[in-house]
Amino acid sequence: MYAQARLHRDGRSWWSVTAPAPTLPPRPEPGRQLSGRMVPGRQEPGQPEGDPVVTSHVVDSGLLRTMSSALWTVTCAEYPYGVVRLESGPRLTQVVVGDDVDPANDTGRPAPYAAASCTTDGELVVVVRDAPPAIVVTIGDCRTRPLDGAEHDSEFPQEGERLILLSCAVFEAVPDVLVDGVNGVASGRLATEDPESLLIELVGGAACGAGAIIDRRPADGSERS
Repeated sequence: MYAQARLHRDGRSWWSVTAPAPTLPPRPEPGRQLSGRMVPGRQEPGQPEGDPVVTSHVVDSGLLRTMSSALWTVTCAEYPYGVVRLESGPRLTQVVVGDDVDPANDTGRPAPYAAASCTTDGELVVVVRDAPPAIVVTIGDCRTRPLDGAEHDSEFPQEGERLILLSCAVFEAVPDVLVDGVNGVASGRLATEDPESLLIELVGGAACGAGAIIDRRPADGSERS
């Protein structure tokens, strides 16, 4: 069960891709991130009316953020040594999840990361570097992206499908809810639980690392119950 929960890791690196690694920002310093509501102040040329709204607050040692747009809701969590970069442009929202690298262990190689880009056309593009693949869950199914051996992958998720990105540190901790979900015991819970609560259990349970959950918003713009 342990190997299956770790998505069949076989002793090699989680994944190998050749895409350039993004530059991850340093993890937030304690006390520097406060609860609040932030709205990007500059409208890019050609950007649809209504910029994405970002909310953030602190739960214990974790920083939780949610970015909501017309098509996507991205919820992310950073706990000690975890890093999330969340950015939005005219036609693209990107989230990058990784672990802060201890300078003493820095090999000079790009840090492992998992990234997802959400387009205004409804497409999700997933790229990983030496990191766990993304998990796509529905009430009765659980699969990974990219597919085995691919450098990147994309799909057009339907309502009710959810994509979960987790850093290596969270996977190494093997949270119970992830084990049950991957083994089919609780895939419905992974797909339907409130994203903040689920990230607190996944990443907060590991007490370190980072994660993100991407939900496709219903066509009428209402939130999933």
